[in-house]
Amino acid sequence: MIEYSATREERALAASRLAASAIFFVGGAGLTVWATFIPLLKVRAGLDDAQIGMVLLCVSLGCLCGMPAAGVLRPRLGPIRSGALAGLAFAAAICAPGLGWSMPLLMGAAYLIGLSFGFLDVCINAHVSALERELGWPIMSSAHAFFSVGNVSGALIGGALIGAGLGIPAGLGIASLLLIAIAAIASSWLWLPEAHVREAHSTSVFQLPSRTIIGLGVLTVLAFIVELALIDWGALYLVQVTGSPPAQAAYGVAAFSLAMAIGRFRGDRIVHRYGEVATIRVSAVIAIIGIAAIVLAPTALIALPGFAVAGFGIANMVPILFSLSGRMPGVAPTAGIAMTVTIAYGGGLFGPPLVGFVAHTQGMRAAFVMLIGGALVITALVRWIIPRNLRK
Repeated sequence: MIEYSATREERALAASRLAASAIFFVGGAGLTVWATFIPLLKVRAGLDDAQIGMVLLCVSLGCLCGMPAAGVLRPRLGPIRSGALAGLAFAAAICAPGLGWSMPLLMGAAYLIGLSFGFLDVCINAHVSALERELGWPIMSSAHAFFSVGNVSGALIGGALIGAGLGIPAGLGIASLLLIAIAAIASSWLWLPEAHVREAHSTSVFQLPSRTIIGLGVLTVLAFIVELALIDWGALYLVQVTGSPPAQAAYGVAAFSLAMAIGRFRGDRIVHRYGEVATIRVSAVIAIIGIAAIVLAPTALIALPGFAVAGFGIANMVPILFSLSGRMPGVAPTAGIAMTVTIAYGGGLFGPPLVGFVAHTQGMRAAFVMLIGGALVITALVRWIIPRNLRK
């Protein structure tokens, strides 16, 4: 029998992939830990809903600043140091709202969370993109699956800390220390071959987005709007349209999130077998079927499978589009991802208000029908936006 053992480089690549996935986990967990404390922070600072909306807007503004900053700093710091800094900085920022006793302080803390998350999002997506090119195998979807797992874990951690009655500063501080420990351990395993390190240092990031990058950004905007609308408005839809109790309505979002995580763990194999264009088009059709089932469902119980189908459909769109952005010919992976992510998040800011406006003027069902239109646009445009030389 002939035994095959992995080379040192193969083991390092596998460890680096796991490390990047762990930092994705930190990103997902940190966001939901912070989100679980928002009701307590609102009461402590004496804020109303409109003021909390302004605080959350600061997170988005911070993201929009952190993403292009990553495009500038990653080539200077190098892919390993920037990835390590991204995970540690975001984990540390989670404790900042604990000091937000007033609205200005809370806005500053929210901006810091957004800034560090935007930096993390670009750096780690660029790192995974480089690993993909080295391995010759898609891994972006499974890496993003750890972000979804982090979302669920962060909600559980935040709920446990609040239930323990530790208080806001102590609760967020403990969560932050836990995430710092995970990020620190993961950072020690980040690695890329020397050729990728030199490329990250030497390639200019001061580039204007090409038509393809803009197109990928537009597709990502549409995918983000559908995804975030189902998460942000799903429970409210079930309460208002189907008359579901709030506790039962939460299962819709849970079904969506769980299906999305499962879909992402399976996504790499699907992309490898069928290619990016076919996967995105079929995924969009699956999402359309799921959303249509939600719209047509007379009760919340019947709508739950629709949420799961929609989650499975939307799961791999954003990871695939990020992966494509990282391997644009003549464009540094960091720059390609930074431009696409910035366009996507910038456009995504208009998603929740747009859904809210349509829901207010035409009804919640009409708002969800609009999401079907967004998925249809993705189906129609993806073949024309993604050039053949990018496809696998």
